[in-house]
Amino acid sequence: MGPFQAGEARPTRPQEFWLSVVLLGVFWGLAFLVMLNDIDFFSLQDLFDTRELHHEHIVAALFFCGIVAAAIALIWSGLRRMDV
Repeated sequence: MGPFQAGEARPTRPQEFWLSVVLLGVFWGLAFLVMLNDIDFFSLQDLFDTRELHHEHIVAALFFCGIVAAAIALIWSGLRRMDV
């Protein structure tokens, strides 16, 4: 048997989908808060300046980490469904 025993509750497909949406929203919300914390808001010049760390680098990292986290949640739930 898979990771769930007979009679155990397991997440439904909409719950698995909404988990990925929530993860994406959390990461993008954090990126938005970091963006608002920057005095000059957001500049492409700072984004491409690699000599030192800027708020823009953190925003870009959070943006892409949100996409990766949501994708991992969807892939993980799909793989878990294939095992059952």
